[in-house]
Amino acid sequence: MNDSTKYSENSSTAYDDEISITELLQKLWKKRGLIVILPLVCAGLTVAGLLGTKVAGNEHLSYYVELTGIKDAQYPNSVAFSPQDLLNPKVISKISEQFSLKDANKTTKHINIQYGTPTSNGILVEYKSALSANSKAPPEEIARINDLYTERLKSASLRGLSISADYAALGLSKIEGAQLLKTLPQTWNEVFASEFKIFMDTGVLALSSSSNNVRLDTTVGAAEADSSLSAMAEGLEQLRNDARFRAISFEGTTPADAARDLKLFRELYFDPIFTSSFTEAGGLSSVYRRDLQLQVIELQSQLTELDSRIAVILEVQQRSSNKGLASSNNARGDSQIQLESDALGQLVSLSTAASLAEYLQETLNQRLDFVSEQAVISTRLAKMGSVDANLKLDTNSLDANFYSAAFQKFQNLQANYEGLVSQAQASALAETPALYQVMTEVMGEKLLQRRDFLFIALALALGGIVAVISALIWPTRGSQQYRG
Repeated sequence: MNDSTKYSENSSTAYDDEISITELLQKLWKKRGLIVILPLVCAGLTVAGLLGTKVAGNEHLSYYVELTGIKDAQYPNSVAFSPQDLLNPKVISKISEQFSLKDANKTTKHINIQYGTPTSNGILVEYKSALSANSKAPPEEIARINDLYTERLKSASLRGLSISADYAALGLSKIEGAQLLKTLPQTWNEVFASEFKIFMDTGVLALSSSSNNVRLDTTVGAAEADSSLSAMAEGLEQLRNDARFRAISFEGTTPADAARDLKLFRELYFDPIFTSSFTEAGGLSSVYRRDLQLQVIELQSQLTELDSRIAVILEVQQRSSNKGLASSNNARGDSQIQLESDALGQLVSLSTAASLAEYLQETLNQRLDFVSEQAVISTRLAKMGSVDANLKLDTNSLDANFYSAAFQKFQNLQANYEGLVSQAQASALAETPALYQVMTEVMGEKLLQRRDFLFIALALALGGIVAVISALIWPTRGSQQYRG
């Protein structure tokens, strides 16, 4: 009797447990919508919160370029390169003007430039992983890993630049910020090529514009105009001698035409004005004439030294020639060994003679330049009346109309020269080797980082747990009626 009673109680307990599990499953199934929706809602809220935070602070853009024209952190002319060269005042001035940025210091503050490439970022992640995997390794192994990745990081980083900017702090839109990042290395390339002479052969890029607002009716103005005309003559001569630019034209004027007009202007207009300005007895005219006379004396001293040098070279050449002739006559009856020795000596003598001949030619060319310069200065002094009073010109007939016409001609010469130089420099810049090339497009910060997905997973798990608990404790209709 007792055994049957215990068996009946155990069977009832097992039956009650089975009913309880079934009821739980039924409750979960009835609330399946809640179990699915609640985790998704939690995950959605988490993503919305993360995105809201990132969008509010995501105002930085980055840009990577490869330094193709920089070798061993040096420009082509061996001048040291620094990433901060892109923030040079002249570069920032052009950038500020183009993007209407009023505060140059603010512009520099919110632009960051440093060595780096996308590859270096990958190597850095690999480096951290290697250190984590070998955290218990001996010190020697850690040192080896450090040396290996340090060299790789340095090599990868020095290949390029990482350029970033806070466009919102600069008062720009995101599109304008991206354009600024692209324009910055272009402007750096142009400024350093044209103004800092980083390439060995700058050519026309080194030419400067002529002086503006020059008055021809004053002594100082005449001196400035004379310097400006000399600079224009040298620039036009450079354009004429370069096959790339001799055919360019500005408003129908070629470099040859401009050089001819400049020469005609100097002969017909400027020489009388210049002579008139510097024939007065005192003041700047007297100082200028004295300076020219001192230049003539200095050139004469240099010519005297060159004449002495030429005489010494000719004497050495004559002695070498006589010595070689005598050695040749004495060696006719000697043995074969003596002949070979004399041949070697003659070879050395010929080499020395060739060097002397080249040095003599250089000296003669230098002397010719000095003579030409002295002749130009002497002619200018003669026009001022400093050499011979009989050669002094009467410049009292220069009236206001003459000065007005001369000034108009001078302005036309300046406009044509600056137009030709601008065209030549633009063409030269187009041919200038680029210091960089683009590695990536402009990028913003990633909205979701790797750690953010961990928060999303935790939100899904938390939402699922809350949904299951809510479904289990949710009262059913039967239980409510029973309680009632």
